[in-house]
Amino acid sequence: MLVAATESAGAQGRAAAPARICATHATPAAVAHGRQGPVTLSVGCADEAREDLRALAKSGDDLVAVFDFTDGEQVRELTRDVVERSRADRSAGLTLGESFIRFAQENSVGIYPPSEGGPEYDGELFAVGDSLVMVSPAGGLRAEANWWQKTIAALAATALMAVASAACLLAFNVGAPAAGPVCAAVGGAVMGLFNELFNAAFDGRSLGDGDVWAEAVAMAVMGALAGTGLGSAAAKFATEGAPTMVARLQTGLRDLATRVRNWGNPLEYIAHSLEGWGPRLAEALARAQEGVRDTPRKVMVVGDSMTQGAEGDWTWRYRLWQWFRSQHIDVDFVGPYRGTKTPNAPVAPSRPPLPGEAPGSSLDDPPVLGAYARGVSPDFDSDHFAVWGRQVAQDKKLIGRMVAQYQPDLILVGLGFNDMGWFVSGAQGTLDSMKELIDHARDARPGVRFAVANVPQRSFIEGRQDLPVTTADYNDRLGKAVSSWSTRLSPVELVDWAGAYDCGPAGCPAGYDGLHPNALGEFQIARAFELTLHQHFGIGTFVPDIPASPPARPAPAVPGPVAESVPTGIKVTWRPVFGARGYTVRSRLVGSAQWSEIPVATNRFDTTWTADGLNWEYQVRTDNAGDGRSAWSPTVSAVAHPRTAAPPEKIVTRATVTGVDVSWQPAKGPHTEHIDRYEVITWDRDSPGAFLESKAVRGTSLHVDGLKAGHRYLVAVVTWNDVGGGLPGGGRPVTVGAGTPPAPTDLTIRSVDPVTVQLNWKGSREAAGYRVWIRDNYRGGGFTADEVISDTPERGITFLFPGNWNYDFCVTAVNGAAESGRSNCVALSKPPPTDPIEPPSTGRPPTTGKSPSAKQTPAQTGAAGLSPALGELLRLRAHSAPSAMADIPAG
Repeated sequence: MLVAATESAGAQGRAAAPARICATHATPAAVAHGRQGPVTLSVGCADEAREDLRALAKSGDDLVAVFDFTDGEQVRELTRDVVERSRADRSAGLTLGESFIRFAQENSVGIYPPSEGGPEYDGELFAVGDSLVMVSPAGGLRAEANWWQKTIAALAATALMAVASAACLLAFNVGAPAAGPVCAAVGGAVMGLFNELFNAAFDGRSLGDGDVWAEAVAMAVMGALAGTGLGSAAAKFATEGAPTMVARLQTGLRDLATRVRNWGNPLEYIAHSLEGWGPRLAEALARAQEGVRDTPRKVMVVGDSMTQGAEGDWTWRYRLWQWFRSQHIDVDFVGPYRGTKTPNAPVAPSRPPLPGEAPGSSLDDPPVLGAYARGVSPDFDSDHFAVWGRQVAQDKKLIGRMVAQYQPDLILVGLGFNDMGWFVSGAQGTLDSMKELIDHARDARPGVRFAVANVPQRSFIEGRQDLPVTTADYNDRLGKAVSSWSTRLSPVELVDWAGAYDCGPAGCPAGYDGLHPNALGEFQIARAFELTLHQHFGIGTFVPDIPASPPARPAPAVPGPVAESVPTGIKVTWRPVFGARGYTVRSRLVGSAQWSEIPVATNRFDTTWTADGLNWEYQVRTDNAGDGRSAWSPTVSAVAHPRTAAPPEKIVTRATVTGVDVSWQPAKGPHTEHIDRYEVITWDRDSPGAFLESKAVRGTSLHVDGLKAGHRYLVAVVTWNDVGGGLPGGGRPVTVGAGTPPAPTDLTIRSVDPVTVQLNWKGSREAAGYRVWIRDNYRGGGFTADEVISDTPERGITFLFPGNWNYDFCVTAVNGAAESGRSNCVALSKPPPTDPIEPPSTGRPPTTGKSPSAKQTPAQTGAAGLSPALGELLRLRAHSAPSAMADIPAG
């Protein structure tokens, strides 16, 4: 059968390693021609090849590998087909190595599916008489053993295909119409089998056994013959002709094992496992012929963001589609959508909606036009019913119409996280919704089958200690319920997504953001579904392991950002980066040493809360979260000249039992002639991870209801004119459900330096914040207080000239407009006599009576000199919600 001699030079007794790479595993002529089988392999340098082959090479150091066949015209025709195919691939821009990988992928039997990134080599194939010749240029040769193994293995598998096809043709009567397609299918399956077994052995992976191989080859043959009506002819060949073919393959493999030392053990194992393989192949073909009839023809995938994916994702749906193809199962994915999530459009900051102006639901027009990773096959059948943010509570109302329209045989469901994650329902409520979804799907198609996934855990979110517990509770309830949901015509099987997906509260290697799958996670999810389909529905013959090295996600640098002044402040834009999960923008005032970094979801960034005349500078980078980041872009800058209005005046807040009453006086000053609305912003300080909430009104007062009793809320108001929203004005914070707080107690004072003090006191649960009252004994006068509200029972005060011992301090507690009496008052002891401390010189005469101020770090100060509370608003607004990313300001 196959005669080969590719022993190393050392194994042949040479004293030293060859100087040329082409001679590393050369075949001496005496060995190469020492045996005569259906095919003989010889390998060596071009200048030592047969005289009629030397002219095919451009250099004597080129590698020449020759298969000499002895089966006559039938094999010659097959080798000519192989050569023509390789030349067509090379004309399309593929290397010879890439051409072999494509051929192997098309003929994969699913045991160890070939992937991109095999051995890199180029060259050309020639059909010369009864020989198939490969010539590979010297410059592309490698000395590593694994490179030689995989390169020669691709050729050997191709040669075995030719021999198997020829043996198959000889088993049919001359001119039999079934011979051509059946033997092409048999040859392709044999080629795929040995190519995958060889490579699995070289990579140290499991080879399976003869029974697994028979099932895999049978499914490959039947898959190739689907729709031709020739399945019975293939089964007949397996019964009558396969034993002879298998015996020749077996003999050749053993002979090859004796000649190639590096291949010996796996080839002996393969040859031994083929013992009695002919009858097993015939039985497998008969089973496959029956099984193909029962394979689901239409599959609908129902899910949320983890199933739909984002631009640039491969998606687990694609990995599942690849598995179906590797199993030679012809399925039609169905559903109303084809794409990943459409990237967010770069838009200007949006106005907060007035009552009745709420945006339309994604149920009406979901974003489903995103592209897949560049390497996704153009043949991918990407139809699906998965939408970013989708809940079971939503899809249970839509599934009946979808099933009636597309008539799937099998529905794969991956839903439930958003129901529990966004407080739509708890564990039992989500389970009830899932049961309703199944019932409504059956109403539209009574015999439909289901593979329903449980819900994966995600990395821990501060303030959501409930989520891991609720998720585990739901998964336990689902696991117990699915068997009772099954009927004879419509079985329901569980998919253990949570168990297969490497993600949980302690960490999430499978997710790029703590939840959504990266390339590794996509393989893990697909494999979870494959196992259920194979083990419970009998679909496919083999579920492969997850690749050791999933493809990396590119993170190209952001091209040329542009900053420009606009009526709302400053706009920064750049060309979108394909597949970017998001971007990070960093900004600062020109001359400042410290950058402020803000994540954004689209290729636009707006600095809206800024004063006129400030010069801002920016850098941008691609941010793929856990999948990597690019370098920063060049710096761009612009000067802000906003035409927005000032905040309203005299903002008053009053806590109620379930919310807050907010009132104010209209904004005054430039750009207030066209005020459109006011935006009232609230933020729950006592709920970790809480987002900013806002409501809009055209009057000068608003009641915000539905807040949590006992929680402290920050409150601010923004004026919106015909241009946009201006800087916010802060109202006093409130504690919902509380009245006037008691006065603080145990006020203490500590000198930090001669002009700075640190105050500490005991507060109360009713207090939303605290004001510090100061009396200047050096200049005289009574106690005064500003509107800087401390949210903790401490505050640092500086600029206490001519010295901190000249001041008295007291504290009051506030809850909106309600304010307590003063606490005990404190002061520092007067130090020994010394000259008064004056403020530092600014080039002008010192200003007497400079007001003391809160001691603030840069992080507390915020942009453009905002108070600590409003500086906090900047940070919160940046991280408030994915949908608000385009509105994030700098600061």
